[in-house]
Amino acid sequence: MLKNIVERQRKTVREYSVEFLHDDTSGFSFPCDRDGNLFPMTDCARQNYENCMAHPEQWETWNKITKYTRTYTEPAHGTCSCGREVELVDQYYGACQCECGRWYNLFGQELLDPKYWEDDPSESDVWDGYEPWED
Repeated sequence: MLKNIVERQRKTVREYSVEFLHDDTSGFSFPCDRDGNLFPMTDCARQNYENCMAHPEQWETWNKITKYTRTYTEPAHGTCSCGREVELVDQYYGACQCECGRWYNLFGQELLDPKYWEDDPSESDVWDGYEPWED
């Protein structure tokens, strides 16, 4: 069984950018904080920003701070007996594998290696006597 299991969590991320847009929504966007203070950028990005600031007439939207919000689910995870962190995500038939080779179900319970699992009966070529009903 995994130790220190943390349930999956829904996360919300808020990001801000300074935008310079044409009416067709093409343009430039530079990451910043909520007050418009730009984050460090490459020399090329800095040149683009300075060019945008120097030519406000080119832009339908000029130097506007825009807020973007997105959400995602961080998967449940726990600590394997080897000490590594294991994300409880469906890698193979509802199971996941630690880097050490141990397998776990999505509840954190240790499983046998899939090579020892029985075949899925629905994939078997053996006829079991069942015939689907036909009209």
